[in-house]
Amino acid sequence: MAAAKRAAAVLLTGLCVPALVGCVHGPGEPKGGPTPAAFLERDELPSCGAVELDQGEQIPSGDLACLEEATTAGAELAVTRPTVEGDPIAEYYRVLPGGGGGWEIYTDMTQDRYGEGWWLNECPDALSMSQLGECTSTRL
Repeated sequence: MAAAKRAAAVLLTGLCVPALVGCVHGPGEPKGGPTPAAFLERDELPSCGAVELDQGEQIPSGDLACLEEATTAGAELAVTRPTVEGDPIAEYYRVLPGGGGGWEIYTDMTQDRYGEGWWLNECPDALSMSQLGECTSTRL
């Protein structure tokens, strides 16, 4: 339960102070072990790029627009931001294709000295980053 609360806090922090990035192919095998198959085998979506943010920076509006305009084909944006201690956390925001809404957010906390591995937040009713609705968190 504490792990789920930590993941939700990390997600909410990332949404309230959007400052997140990463690689498109996963970071390899840091302290948390191998990159989960669920991430490596995810459906490929058109890329909105990768953004690496410094402390306190927000995701540029053009990158957010790319995601929010991708309701038919879907899209993915990789965002890395530092924790308070300076460790990177990577999040992969995915707008699912089909026009019916729905987002996925993969979070890689394996490079964070206090992180808890990989998480997947599924938000089936999400319409935008600011309207994620109910999300289900799963540790991968």
